Amino acid sequence: MASFVDNIFVWFFIMFAGIMALLLISLPTIAAYFLNRWLKNKGYKYIGLTLLTIAPLWTAYEVYTSIYPRDSFYLDEFKEVTLRNAPKTAEVIRKSASYPDFHGDYCSISLIKLSKQDYMNLLKELSEDKKLTKNGELIGSLEFDEIMKNRKLEQIKICFTRQIEGKEDHYLYIGFLDDLQTVVVYVYVS
Repeated sequence: MASFVDNIFVWFFIMFAGIMALLLISLPTIAAYFLNRWLKNKGYKYIGLTLLTIAPLWTAYEVYTSIYPRDSFYLDEFKEVTLRNAPKTAEVIRKSASYPDFHGDYCSISLIKLSKQDYMNLLKELSEDKKLTKNGELIGSLEFDEIMKNRKLEQIKICFTRQIEGKEDHYLYIGFLDDLQTVVVYVYVS
């Protein structure tokens, strides 16, 4: 009987959380609806209608980019790991990220192609940077396997990890592949 009660509680919790998330996501559209009604009464019918059209489109875009982040997200992760802006030649060629859970835990990984010169400059700078540990430990994940599926682990010739003081749950990794152009950037927050 306790199992049935536990299942009912979980079901109600999931329903409540889902309804709250739906309301939160719908707030811009709800606000646009009431703003549209107010503007329509003031004689600004088309402005209100435009806002009412834009609000759900904006919400859909925000939801989409939170599930499938843009390349700029992965270039920001590059900066988080290396403490340097991504070079102008940086091109994200493969990417994957998990959606953050209730605790903010997530994983993101990307393969970034650089010019050979930028690759060598970055490798030299990171080798001299005392904030990074050379050839640190690699933590596996489904996202890592997905990104590296056409590549072997042995292709990562040199790697660096970085710890953030006070944030021991952050794992920051960059690996340099043997093609002298590609780096793998891996952020895991647990």
